[in-house]
Amino acid sequence: MATSSDRRTAILRAAERLFEHYGHAKTTIAEVAREARIGVGTVYLEFESKEAIVEELSLSTHAGVLDAMRAASTLEGDHAARLAAVLRARTRSFLELRKKGQHACDLVHCKTEGVRVVHERFREREHALLAELVEEGRDAGAFAACTPASIAALVQRAFTSLSPPWIFGSDDDAMRASDELCQLLLHGLLAAKRPRALVAAPRRRKPRRTR
Repeated sequence: MATSSDRRTAILRAAERLFEHYGHAKTTIAEVAREARIGVGTVYLEFESKEAIVEELSLSTHAGVLDAMRAASTLEGDHAARLAAVLRARTRSFLELRKKGQHACDLVHCKTEGVRVVHERFREREHALLAELVEEGRDAGAFAACTPASIAALVQRAFTSLSPPWIFGSDDDAMRASDELCQLLLHGLLAAKRPRALVAAPRRRKPRRTR
């Protein structure tokens, strides 16, 4: 006999397949029930509404992106390499999501209340992860003296263009843009920590002689 956990999993998997190809707006609870091979009433036993299903799927999708970023943050390498790996993992995760279907990315950017709330929570946790990496690099002397929270916010804003629905082009183009943007950001963090003595001071112009 199927347990509540089994039913929830079946409903979520069925809804995910339908949402990815048709979008949640055009998918009904009846269609989810039919895809899951259960009754409509059974769906409502597990989820109070279609919006609740959308929110649950959005939560797991965002969690997958964050898990990939956290896993990349534990890789061996210097602080700059770890931050770059995290941002590559972020871009790659969104590209993998895009491959799942025409509407797969709706779970991370559409304007329904459930997705909006989950996305805000994701942004907070992503910000905390990025700030932690920047702070570790700063404290180790690898990055310039900076405010980690501010740098993390700037990184998030810069990488918005590599998030759904704005991410476009081929996978190679997107990953190349991700790498180039990351290098630009790291150049600022790394270059700013150079001692002033290494930066040539501007020469003063000699005053013109007056006759």
